[in-house]
Amino acid sequence: MQANVTILGREFAIACAEGDSRRLEDLARALEARLAHFSGDDDAMRRLVLAALSLLDETQATSAALMRARNEIERLSDMLVEARLEAAAAGEADDRGRVEALRAAQGAA
Repeated sequence: MQANVTILGREFAIACAEGDSRRLEDLARALEARLAHFSGDDDAMRRLVLAALSLLDETQATSAALMRARNEIERLSDMLVEARLEAAAAGEADDRGRVEALRAAQGAA
């Protein structure tokens, strides 16, 4: 299977797995749209380099944000586990106190 895409006026045939051609065509259109931001530059290679650099910049920023989000999720999960453990320990202490109070009340009666 192959996808036929056009980038900067040049056609490219790209081998791909079945079902991936639509995705590659969509990506090529997105790249063309991004390249339009650099339309003032007539050098095609320079435009591709600028688009690639901007895409890498976005990818790195997104990866960093994702890592911060994962760290925050881990921190909050740890806090939740600690809170549950503390609540369970407090509940056991309360139960022991109640049992002892019941025994004392039964002994007094």
